[in-house]
Amino acid sequence: MNKNELITEVLKNEVVKALGCTEVGLIGYTVAKVKPEDLYSIKEIRLILDKGTFKNAFSVGVPNTNKFGILPAVVGGLLGNKDNKLEIFKDIKYDGELEKFIENKLKIEVIDSDVYCKAIIKADKTYEAETKGSHSGKALSDELKNAYKKLTLKDFIDYIENIPEDIVNIIKETIETNKNLSTPEVPEDFISLELNDDILNHMLKKTVSAVYNRMIGVNKPAMAIAGSGNMGLTATLPIIAYDEIKGNDEERLIKSITLSALTTIYSAYYSSYISAMCGCVNRGGIGAVSGLSYYIFGPDRIEESIKSFTANLPGIVCDGGKIGCALKIA
Repeated sequence: MNKNELITEVLKNEVVKALGCTEVGLIGYTVAKVKPEDLYSIKEIRLILDKGTFKNAFSVGVPNTNKFGILPAVVGGLLGNKDNKLEIFKDIKYDGELEKFIENKLKIEVIDSDVYCKAIIKADKTYEAETKGSHSGKALSDELKNAYKKLTLKDFIDYIENIPEDIVNIIKETIETNKNLSTPEVPEDFISLELNDDILNHMLKKTVSAVYNRMIGVNKPAMAIAGSGNMGLTATLPIIAYDEIKGNDEERLIKSITLSALTTIYSAYYSSYISAMCGCVNRGGIGAVSGLSYYIFGPDRIEESIKSFTANLPGIVCDGGKIGCALKIA
């Protein structure tokens, strides 16, 4: 596999559509894979979660439930279609009675692990399923990840000058999907974003609105990058917003978003899918900066821009997926 084939394979695996926070999606999807036909035959549901998934799912909105946290994610999984994978909550009609029935039957165990969810349901018999390695369970091999980590910024810049058509289509879908999540705008009483810089103000409003909407559980998907929808939003929407005001140059936008995705994934592979630091700011921010630098200046100042950004990071800590993520990203 040559460099371009490797990059294409990585992008196809790491840029995926997800409805709601990917951690509640992981829980719902795993539960859906193992649910019994008669939901009211359930005697116990045991969830085994990695600590990062537990942290990020604990207080976040779950689409189509009007609720927050792990319990509605489990109930949503029981109501969802496993074929929807990380869009597991799509089209569900939430059942409050089922939630009451399940509530005291749910037991949660937290372990020290990479991305992991195991559901054990005791009903007429015992059902078990697990999802590990990535939120969808479809993980690249360590060999491919290590090969990707050896690539250089020049390899990424060379790649975006001749992007394969199937990747162009994924990037176009990413642009439209993430733009759609930025409406409605974040409420004015949540954060004041009226800055004197019209371009920066527009970039902030688009990005913060999308993250806010996602964290309250709005029924719109995001294109996640490296396991995180918020990271995907942070890595793409500032560039999209800049293009809306300054360029309207589709070819340049596609190249810039692709570069952003590549550097975001690269950063994630050198840390982890879920970490103690805010991935949206740290890794998604590196992606956004590299893509913006390419869009504005071309390839010459990307490394300089990334170094400037990382040298000034405040070290924002991740204390779980929730509405406050929008404030951190702002």
